[in-house]
Parts: sequence; C-alpha cells; structure tokens
Amino acid sequence: MASRLAAALAVVVALFAFSAIADDRDFTVINSTGYDIKGLYINPPGDEAWTENELKGVLGDGNKFDVKFTQADKGCTWNMKVTWTDNSWSIFRGLDLCKISNVTLKYNKATDTASYTWD
Repeated sequence: MASRLAAALAVVVALFAFSAIADDRDFTVINSTGYDIKGLYINPPGDEAWTENELKGVLGDGNKFDVKFTQADKGCTWNMKVTWTDNSWSIFRGLDLCKISNVTLKYNKATDTASYTWD
C-alpha cells in the first residue's frame, strides 16, 4: 500500500514539474509547403537580426518541429522567418504565441505565396 501511494505521489510531482517547465508560447511548426525548410528563426517584433536557427537540420515537407521558449523570453507576439533550401525566405509577422499551439506552413506555387494557418 505504501509503495502504491509513493508511486502515485511521484507521478503527481513529475506532472507538476513538467507543467512548470512548459511555456505557454511553445508551439509546433508543421511543414505543409511541398518544400524543405533549412532555417527557422523566431524573433520578437523589431528584432531583424534573425541569428538563431531553431533547426538542427532540414525540416522536410510533411514533418513537424517543436519550438520551445525559455522564461527569459518575454511577450506573446513574435515573428517567424523561414529559409527555404533554395536560400529564398518568407517572414510571418505578429504570431500571438500565447494563443497558438500549431502553425501549419503552406505555399501556393501559382501565386508564389507562402502563408500559414494556426490553431
């Protein structure tokens, strides 16, 4: 009985610790563009340096990538820059990451327009 109680308590503590670490602004990028992505940059508004690539490799079409924030990062509104494997890029401004869980990137070849949907 004591071991069951200890195990249950350990699960509760672990769940609490995990929820304390997760940031409300964490989100998932879903590549539904038909093209590979080699760079993914997240910056606050006004910062155009785009220096820290979140990706460690290429994000292929149909794949997902989880973006994690730290407590040092402040604010809900962020911009995202995507660099394609042909070195062209697209910028998506004003993402309210306090409300967004998933960003699905799309590309319309006929109009040469990158866009996104979110939930």
